[in-house]
Amino acid sequence: MLWAAIVNFDIRILHWLNAFVGRSPHFDKIIEYLNHTQLRYAVIVCFCWWCWFRDTDTSARAQARRHLLRTFAAGIVAIFVARLLALTLPFRVRPRFEPALHFVASDPYSTDLIDWSSFPSDHAVMFTALAVGLCFVSWRAGLLALLYTVLIIDLPRIYLGIHYPTDIIAGLVLGAVISYAMNVVSVFDGLTNWALRWERESPGVFYAALFFVTLEFSTMFESVRELATQVTTLADYLTRSR
Repeated sequence: MLWAAIVNFDIRILHWLNAFVGRSPHFDKIIEYLNHTQLRYAVIVCFCWWCWFRDTDTSARAQARRHLLRTFAAGIVAIFVARLLALTLPFRVRPRFEPALHFVASDPYSTDLIDWSSFPSDHAVMFTALAVGLCFVSWRAGLLALLYTVLIIDLPRIYLGIHYPTDIIAGLVLGAVISYAMNVVSVFDGLTNWALRWERESPGVFYAALFFVTLEFSTMFESVRELATQVTTLADYLTRSR
């Protein structure tokens, strides 16, 4: 009964949004651009960097940076959990590839992600984690980042049939829970204090590492995923060749 209600909820919203596809080619192109450009991810990263340097008071700056370090860690944990769930839960075909939905895609020739399960949305999980973490530093910046995540990052993926609405909702909840937990649990105090000490003692190395991490956020860890795929493929080849 619950699953039937979830499916009915998804189908109603998908059909309503899908009715707008093709009405305005310019609007469709804008949505496709928003979904494919990595600039939309970089905006959230810019929010993080602004919060990192915004405070001039020493104690306030240190507290803000503790929350940001926890938030970055939450983002990494969030995308790992999202991918783990997508790989272990029952496979869910993305709406655009589900024949029963008769979904009309604005870019019908794209078969990207056809072998990737749609639940949950790793985009929603990771960027919600970052946005919720920002709320601990600046509630205005955090709410703005959360609104941006929903409208600019998540909604186009429903419009294009890449995700069901419940994929996004589950991602929002999961990302928020992970980020909130990692920002309030004191067990991470040792890690954040160590990182801040590293920043004071070796700022060059620290900021190079932090830049790399935030760069990966702005690309959804694409290079790391590709490296993991290549390593897995090589390990599988070596195992079979024995």
